[in-house]
Amino acid sequence: MQDRKLILIAGRNAVLAQELEEMIWPAGFEVRALTGLELGILNIDRLRRNLETLAPVLIINTIGYASSDGAENQRTLTQARSHWSVGDLAEAAGALGIPLLHLSSDQVFAGDKFGAYLETDTPDAISVFGQAQAAGEAEVAAHCRHFAVLRTGWLFGAKGHNMLKTMLSLGRRGGRVHVPNDHIAGPTPVRELCSTMRRIGLALMNKEFDGGTTLHFAGAPAATWFEFASHALGRAAPYQTAPELVPITPNRFGVTGAPARRTELDCSRTRHLLQLEQPDWRRALDDCVEEICLAEHRNADAIPQHQPAPMPYRRHTSDEHRRGYLPFGISTDRRQAGR
Repeated sequence: MQDRKLILIAGRNAVLAQELEEMIWPAGFEVRALTGLELGILNIDRLRRNLETLAPVLIINTIGYASSDGAENQRTLTQARSHWSVGDLAEAAGALGIPLLHLSSDQVFAGDKFGAYLETDTPDAISVFGQAQAAGEAEVAAHCRHFAVLRTGWLFGAKGHNMLKTMLSLGRRGGRVHVPNDHIAGPTPVRELCSTMRRIGLALMNKEFDGGTTLHFAGAPAATWFEFASHALGRAAPYQTAPELVPITPNRFGVTGAPARRTELDCSRTRHLLQLEQPDWRRALDDCVEEICLAEHRNADAIPQHQPAPMPYRRHTSDEHRRGYLPFGISTDRRQAGR
C-alpha cells in the first residue's frame, strides 16, 4: 500500500484552514494544517528541515493572509506575517522543488484605477498591509519555480472570525452601527474560495501552469462594506433585532491605514484557464447568515473562534532585527533590506 501524499496547509488560518482540511480531495492525498510556529517560520533552517521531513507534494500558504486591522501601527508584526514568513516559506519550498500556492489580497493595489484590476497590473499599495502583501508576492516569484499567487477580496463564512460575524455581532447589540461606505471590492465566500484553491493546487501538481502564475478570484458583484452589512443584517432580521446602519468614511473616526478605495478584481483569466465562475456573494451570504443564526439559536458554537494571538512573532522580530522596514519597491531580498 502506497503512502498517502501530503498537502500541507501553512498556517491555521481560522477562516480557511478548517474548510480546506474538510474538503474532499482526490484519493491518495492527506491534508494537514500546521501553524507557522509549528513549521518553524522565521527560522529558515528549522523550516527547511521540517519540510524535508514532511515531504509535501504541495504547500498552500495562508500565513500571510491576515487582518489589515492595526497594520499601520504594527509595521514589524505586519512584515513578519505577510512578508518575512512568506519569504522564508518560498525560499524553503523553492529549494526543495515543492509547488507553492500563495494566498494574497486585493490590497496590493491602490484602488484608484477606473475599472477592475488585472493580474498584469503593477502592485502600488498605499497601506502597510498592502505593501507587505505585495512584498510577499515578490518573494514567492523570486524563490519558487512552480507557484501560483491567488489574490482575493474580503472573506466571509460561517466559521472562524470574519467580517460577516463581526457585522452580525454588532447588529445584535442594536442601536446604531457605523459601517464604512467608501471601499468597493468583491466580498468572497470562504467555501467557494477554498474550492478554487483546491482546483489551483491540483493544477500546480499536474503542471498545468508553466512555471508561475498570478490569478484573481473574488465574489461578484462589487460592493461596499455598507452594502454587504445591509444585506447580511436584512437576512438576519428574523433571528435578531435589526440595528440602524449609518454609512461613514474611515476618516470620520481618524482611522489610519484604511483600505484602498476600489479594489475590484478582474477574474476573467481564472474563468478562462480553470472554468471557474465568480460566485454571487449575495446567495452565499444568505446561506451563511442562516447557518450562523440557527447555530446560535441552538446555543451551538456561540463563542467566536478568534485567531491565535500574534505574540509568538514578537519573540522573533523587532524593528532592528534581521530585516528592517518594508522593502516593497526597493528590494525582494528581505535579508538585505535593512543593511
